[in-house]
Amino acid sequence: MLYISGEKHYEHETRESTFHVMERAYGSFQRSIPLPRNVDADNAEASYRNGVLNICLPKADGDNSRNVRVT
Repeated sequence: MLYISGEKHYEHETRESTFHVMERAYGSFQRSIPLPRNVDADNAEASYRNGVLNICLPKADGDNSRNVRVT
């Protein structure tokens, strides 16, 4: 299982001559993603840049993969 959790915080403020607007959004989130059995969890890597989470999960040795021809 891959467990991901985090929090988001957003604030936006606009000041104009006749009105003032302030928006806020916040909260936590959690996700659980089932993984296939042939994942090498010890060599997993993750990076976060510009609001994007990238997770690399390599296949374990002894791979029983197969090719399926699509026509």
